[in-house]
Amino acid sequence: MTDTPPVHGFAPTVVGVALSDCTPQDAATVLRVLCTAFRSDRTPTEHPEEDATVWLATLDAATLPAPSVARPLSAPVTADIQGGHEALDRVRAALTKAFTLTESTIASGDQEQELHLRLMTPH
Repeated sequence: MTDTPPVHGFAPTVVGVALSDCTPQDAATVLRVLCTAFRSDRTPTEHPEEDATVWLATLDAATLPAPSVARPLSAPVTADIQGGHEALDRVRAALTKAFTLTESTIASGDQEQELHLRLMTPH
């Protein structure tokens, strides 16, 4: 996928992603996977700020994810993702293809779900 227009708003297909507890390089790896798979407010080649402690992205998961290959992570990455049920399932599927996931928290409402994930390099 190439650079696409930014995604904004709170449509049922919009998913918010917050990455933390990781290096900027690992955040860049995860964001590259997500921004290659879906339209985003970031580009796949954008580098996260070095001094940040949390990296954010907004995705439009209206369609099935484009295939993406991830580089290995140096350590586990914490990902908090929030959005509509179907959109969140698509984002989870894209992450599952690139990383090993463990879900530690799921909060579910009528319209939205929030997941707390731990992403690791597949063995």
